[in-house]
Amino acid sequence: DSTPYSIMFGPDKCGGPGKVHLILRARNPGNGTITERHLASPPVPDASDYTHTYTLKISPDHKYEISIDGEVKSSGDLLAEGVVAPPLRPPREVPDPEDTKPADWVDLAVIPDPNATKPADWDDREKVEDEAATKPRGWLDNESPMIDDPAAKKPEEWDDEEDGEWTPNQIVNPKCKVGCGQWKRPLKPNPAYKGVWKPPVIDNPDYKGPWTQRLIPNPDFYEDEAPITSSVAPIGGVALELWTIDSGYMFDNLIITRDPQLA
Repeated sequence: DSTPYSIMFGPDKCGGPGKVHLILRARNPGNGTITERHLASPPVPDASDYTHTYTLKISPDHKYEISIDGEVKSSGDLLAEGVVAPPLRPPREVPDPEDTKPADWVDLAVIPDPNATKPADWDDREKVEDEAATKPRGWLDNESPMIDDPAAKKPEEWDDEEDGEWTPNQIVNPKCKVGCGQWKRPLKPNPAYKGVWKPPVIDNPDYKGPWTQRLIPNPDFYEDEAPITSSVAPIGGVALELWTIDSGYMFDNLIITRDPQLA
């Protein structure tokens, strides 16, 4: 993990769909710090069992292109906003960490109308009793649906003091062929159901608009027209990082070239 590098590129599948890494280690000429700059939206690697060719092209104008088996999966400008995080060229201004949104700042444009009330005829019962239903013939109101198992016997080793009061298992009452206990009408969809009532929204009289954090000059800002060549160290070698708990992986034909046709 501590081995320095200039560019890291290749598939990484560790849970989920994975990603094709593109990471540039760029040096800040102002303070000398080196920071990893990650492609913000990397493509997904091919998960099939076949071998694949992963290709990265970086042009002098900072355009990049990532291909899998010759098909471009991601491309763009490495200097464009949001492509690399953190950016290769630092912004001139950054949010002021000392500037915080006031506690009384209201950024809700609309609110529920506090004066609205649910209409008296609004029916929000999704289901209602079926008034047409009648108690089935043979229903036993005074019988319990479940009874003690008459065949159950208290185990000889049962100790009331240690195990508590023994109670037999419950079984379905054999008398309840039609039904037992208190009968209730079944529910049916409410034909008058209007849904859950919600008060209408109105413009918030206290709305102040979206709050924006104040910007200040970036203390780490520096001018760099070509960060790929000036901030990213030259490539002096090629290394392969392989971490897996599976078997059957193979790789070969690693190439770095300035000739797109050769690649």
